Amino acid sequence: MIHLNFSNYFSNKSYEKKALGEICSVTLGGTPSRSKVEYWNGTIPWINSGEINKFRIISPSEHITELGLVKSSTKLLPKHTTVLAITGATLGQVSLLEIDSCSNQSVVGVQPSEELPYTFIYPFIVNKIHQLIAKQTGGAQQHINKGNVEELSVPLYTSNTIEEYNSIVEPIFNKISNNCFENERLIMLRDSLLPKLMSGELSVTG
Repeated sequence: MIHLNFSNYFSNKSYEKKALGEICSVTLGGTPSRSKVEYWNGTIPWINSGEINKFRIISPSEHITELGLVKSSTKLLPKHTTVLAITGATLGQVSLLEIDSCSNQSVVGVQPSEELPYTFIYPFIVNKIHQLIAKQTGGAQQHINKGNVEELSVPLYTSNTIEEYNSIVEPIFNKISNNCFENERLIMLRDSLLPKLMSGELSVTG
């Protein structure tokens, strides 16, 4: 996991503190019934908690239908939502959606707001994840409670401070996003060309 710490930038800035859930929408995912074929293989992206292992989420695990979305507890999370795995093998992993997507019930999404952009929320959650893990509950299956995420005390800086910070950091996040999609494109290109090269269908000789 990459830890991002912008404390030096904010060290001399004044702020008040509020609970994260008072400023941002914190959403628990869900899974449409697997027994309903009409809920699956649609056009709406959906991720399981295994995707949170990825540095950035640029493609879904599966797709669900509009009916699957309506008939289940899952919610469509917008691009730039910070997502964290709250149970299972990926407990405590944090990633960032680069696409609109739903998620399963082992994922909590923290959506950006006017007061807190995603460029602030993502590093904030990354640096607070150990605090959340320390509060985990459960017997055989440990998990982070959605309520603990909502109760995180977050510094709320002035709009000018946040705007200045975002103007510096957002281009970096955009560059990371573009690189992730480009890497995926190159991987697909490699996977399509390599078998043809191996079989002799294509040649690299002049």
